[in-house]
Amino acid sequence: MHKFNNDWLFLREKIDKVSRNKRIIEKINKYFQDYKTLSIADLGCGTGSNYRYLYPKLKKRQSWDMIDISFESIKEFKKKTNNKNKIIDINYKKFDLIKNIKSFKFEKYDIITGSAYLDIMPKNWYLGFKKQNLNTKVVYFSINYDGFFKFHPKHKDDQYVLNLFNKDQESDKGIGQKAVGKNCSQIINKLFSKSHKTFVFDSSWDVSKNKKFQNMFLDFCENVLEKNKISLDRWLDFRRENIKKNKSKLFLRNKDFLALKL
Repeated sequence: MHKFNNDWLFLREKIDKVSRNKRIIEKINKYFQDYKTLSIADLGCGTGSNYRYLYPKLKKRQSWDMIDISFESIKEFKKKTNNKNKIIDINYKKFDLIKNIKSFKFEKYDIITGSAYLDIMPKNWYLGFKKQNLNTKVVYFSINYDGFFKFHPKHKDDQYVLNLFNKDQESDKGIGQKAVGKNCSQIINKLFSKSHKTFVFDSSWDVSKNKKFQNMFLDFCENVLEKNKISLDRWLDFRRENIKKNKSKLFLRNKDFLALKL
């Protein structure tokens, strides 16, 4: 499975935090208003940004299982998370949610959640995931890439780079199958709308004031160009120069998905 660089995950955590749609938290808390405890599985937990965002907002005693394919990410999670909160119980599990999805006990949990996760999954994973979660009370995935970003000021090669980036997002992320990329929110919403009340809310990034983030995202774009053996130095130089001069803006569209069992 695709593994994110931990430096990138730490950098984007603050941006994700302000971008997540606040209406979802209201709906989750209302749904569980009569519950005393909640059991939660965080899929692809990474270094724990989703946990750190969500647990303070759920006004219940909570038990979390942190699921990831990477021991490195779980180690970083443990280092970054000093859990002294007596209402939180955290467990860690290395698990391949693609190869072994049928053996994962989703029914144990009140909430299944994940962040920046859906767009790297292959299409057939969604069918297995939906089948295993027919009766899950709440499914919540945040910060799902939606196929669009734009820099400012404009450049004539912007659309070309966006098309290449989206094509790369739908490539094999190291599991032998193509990822769904930008269509992830549409796919999961269609599947769960048959058994749950579903919502798709905006959670886009506006990182116009964050030069470090823009430069790192530009590095991703450069890697995509290199993978395709395409040289666009004029575009890269233009972008870096504008970032350096504080004239650059970057907007990237994401979606948050929520499903509530009817």
